[in-house]
Amino acid sequence: MNGQLIKKFKCFWSWEDEQEQLWLQDMASQGLHLKERSAFGVYSFIQGQPAQVAYRLDYISNMNWNFLKTLEPDNNYQQLIIDAGWEHVLASSGWQYWRKPIIADKVPEIYTDSRSKRSKYQRLLVMLCIWNMMVFPIAIYPMPTLRLWDHHPLVYLVICCIYIPACLYFSYTSLRIYLRIRRLPKKEIPVLSM
Repeated sequence: MNGQLIKKFKCFWSWEDEQEQLWLQDMASQGLHLKERSAFGVYSFIQGQPAQVAYRLDYISNMNWNFLKTLEPDNNYQQLIIDAGWEHVLASSGWQYWRKPIIADKVPEIYTDSRSKRSKYQRLLVMLCIWNMMVFPIAIYPMPTLRLWDHHPLVYLVICCIYIPACLYFSYTSLRIYLRIRRLPKKEIPVLSM
């Protein structure tokens, strides 16, 4: 790697994690290896040798959810994946970025069963619902907020330009993630060897 830092802007929605993984894999095949990602879609790559590398994303919230034991990852989460040969690249807004070389055209996976994939999307869905519960009351019924600030025009602007779009975003994203969970197979089909 020659170490030159290259920045690219690319926007992916929360439900487009598979498209983002493929894009990062394509960037690696062009010699651009992920180094950082901002919350606003600016990716920093280090220029190097083209390589066949698989990227996988997982969502692990930065918060401690003691009341959600069923959705909380194992304490050994990161070490388990590292022991499987994955390199932790970065963490951004709860998303964990992992990479591993592709050997013999076999693309590796972190989650190979639908139960663990479902758990990943459930963790994301819970976080989206919590954020939505925080913005929804102000977006849907702004009167107490407006009264508190004596109907200041800036408050109208904030509600119309931030709270209502945020509420729509969190609601739509929650729906897309919920539908993705529903499309995952409920039970694994056993593979019989002959």
